[in-house]
Amino acid sequence: MSDQKKNAAPNHKIPKKLRIGDRVKVISMNLNGTVHSLPNAKGDLYVQMGILRSLVNINDLILLEEETSPTSKKYGRTGAGKIKMSKSASVSTEINLIGKTTDEAIALLDKYLDDAYLAHIPSVRIVHGKGTGALRNAVQAHLKRLKYVKSFHLGEYGEGDAGVTIAEFKD
Repeated sequence: MSDQKKNAAPNHKIPKKLRIGDRVKVISMNLNGTVHSLPNAKGDLYVQMGILRSLVNINDLILLEEETSPTSKKYGRTGAGKIKMSKSASVSTEINLIGKTTDEAIALLDKYLDDAYLAHIPSVRIVHGKGTGALRNAVQAHLKRLKYVKSFHLGEYGEGDAGVTIAEFKD
């Protein structure tokens, strides 16, 4: 573990309290990723690194800062062109929220919708399942609040029926 602390850059934090969606660096793999689950009793959690989803220990992670480049604020550059190019290759047209609480689902959905919109995906399929309808209602209430969502509707026969919501983005 002392090697891991030596590898950690001084301007990064070793994570103590992680949230789903936090950006982290997996030290042993030298890859950046996104936290996909909270740590279990042993400190192990799932991290998504591109198409790779891996179970890693919290001690093998460095929490990355949201603002990665101090010059981007200084000069007012957003780098949106670069984001759009990289997002289009990695964003799926579907997100599966089955089994998540409404709070977890909305946090994941919000990040996913931002990424999909930036990747210029015209419409997405949100799988929430049928169940009691609580997750479907939360998803649709969230979609109503988003300015970049043009419309949404429940899936039709063959699309997933009432277990999915199809959302279309504005141009």
